[in-house]
Amino acid sequence: MLIEVRQAILPLALRRDARRWDDLGRASLLIASLARHWRDRAPFRLLVVAPHREVGTLRRNLPRFANIDLSIRSEGDFFPAFSGFYFMHGWHRQQIIKLHVPAILGFGGYLTLDSDVCCVGDFGATTFVTDGRALSQWAYKSRHDWWRQTAEVVGLPHDPADHGLSVTPNILHGSLAAQALEHFRIGMLSPTMTLSGWLIRRLGSVPWTEYSLYTCVAQLRGNLFDYHVPWATSNDTPLLSYSHSIWYPSQCERLSLYTPSCRPDAPFVVLQSSTGVSLALVKAAIGRLISPASTSSTPDL
Repeated sequence: MLIEVRQAILPLALRRDARRWDDLGRASLLIASLARHWRDRAPFRLLVVAPHREVGTLRRNLPRFANIDLSIRSEGDFFPAFSGFYFMHGWHRQQIIKLHVPAILGFGGYLTLDSDVCCVGDFGATTFVTDGRALSQWAYKSRHDWWRQTAEVVGLPHDPADHGLSVTPNILHGSLAAQALEHFRIGMLSPTMTLSGWLIRRLGSVPWTEYSLYTCVAQLRGNLFDYHVPWATSNDTPLLSYSHSIWYPSQCERLSLYTPSCRPDAPFVVLQSSTGVSLALVKAAIGRLISPASTSSTPDL
């Protein structure tokens, strides 16, 4: 049974050029926004997992807040030197971190985050929990072909009209994360080696994501809804505001929606840096949502 969600995982790899400071700034904005909106007496636990070469930089530069228990650890703490993890592209590395690390550490319910995510509404330990299960974000499987490819390998019939867990941010459970990875342990081959080999064989496509692995294996085992409220009975957008999120350059005009009279309809938004939206514009938009009365006692964004 899931009682609360008071921890999150954030994979973070800084780019090796001038844009690394933009990555750092976005991660700092995310942490500050969590501190502003976390509503619980006990601190929110945030685990950042980064390449070893970047751990020192992150520890020196990421902001600290009394209500955020921030821990920054190296990828090497969780993946041995010859792990299949290191054969993966950075995007898939981040996906595996969201499953492998919580499984290793025995997480219960946890929130998945990326540095392009920002918190824009209050939440607490029980906000995304009801009747012992997680109120997670869902999406139609027909939207992406990786659902079909994952289902084929897992051995699950593919139904495009079915729903699976949607993109980051989302709520997962450590037990199902461990179950998803163990499904791909083949003899002496670790799950990460099996999955990295699958990536190599399917060059030019996206054969899996963390959420398709997690969902399909749990559906095959029949225990997905032991941990998650089914999509048909959950709030359509419990975590993520689609109206205020930006994934494509054509959506950048949505920044004009960030006003006190047109607030996001969920606690989190995604503002992809790849769209060209600058960190300064993101900060300005988020700042417009903050009432003057609240600025004296809450973290600066």
